[in-house]
Amino acid sequence: MRQAQRTQPDILPTQTGTKLPLARGGYFGLSSQPLHILLFLTPFIIFYELGSTGLIGKGLEATLEAQELLVRFFDLFGAGVLGLHLPMLALVVTLVVQHLMSRKSWSIHFGVLLAMLAESAFLTGPLIVLAIVIEPAAVAALSQQVPTDAVVEGTNTLEGIYLAFGAGLYEELLFRLVLITILHFVVSDVLGFKHKTGLIVAVGLSAIAFAWHHNEVMIPGVGINWRLATFYTLAGAYFGLLFVSRGLGIAVGAHMMYDLLVFVIMPGIQGHD
Repeated sequence: MRQAQRTQPDILPTQTGTKLPLARGGYFGLSSQPLHILLFLTPFIIFYELGSTGLIGKGLEATLEAQELLVRFFDLFGAGVLGLHLPMLALVVTLVVQHLMSRKSWSIHFGVLLAMLAESAFLTGPLIVLAIVIEPAAVAALSQQVPTDAVVEGTNTLEGIYLAFGAGLYEELLFRLVLITILHFVVSDVLGFKHKTGLIVAVGLSAIAFAWHHNEVMIPGVGINWRLATFYTLAGAYFGLLFVSRGLGIAVGAHMMYDLLVFVIMPGIQGHD
């Protein structure tokens, strides 16, 4: 009977948190809804998109692998030069359409946006502990260089912020919003497995893909750096759990906050030592 009554997939992009008791009302409900997710992400999207066009930061050039993958996908449909900006445009359109379909109020709660920023910062804690426990030198080593899947000329604070925003936006868009949603749809809606089974499989497989997406996991001439591979897999699973339980906004926020710590704050502290 449950299969017959289903009119839509159990998991919807950006709104995965709304089905849990935690997100049924108040701050947790509002912060899981498309409108506040869009408003929360908009400043970061604008900053990154302006940076990619050179309007922010002279000579600021960076290409993230996750971004390249999405751009190549849109190129298949003849996107051309505009393909560079289509992934974020598609995200904005998706959030707007979902809000319209939800028929919820357009009321904006600015306190919710500030709380989402604070929650994102707080949720970097487990990642810091994970990095210290699994790979004690990981944070220090990564803070001395930009991501290996990015090409940057003359790294500085502004570029570090740019990369942190880009990694948070594009990696969460690709590995959580797109991949988890597709995998869950296949496992639960196509193959007929239970909703929870679909979530577990989707979060697990997306976490593995997230780990192997990072080039530094493979050491040329040596092989796999299992410590880093474990760290990135568990970090990917953590972001996946945030996406499922709290929605896309908090997952992106926590990812960006951690990257800001590693690529901006820590290098700044080390530079004054």
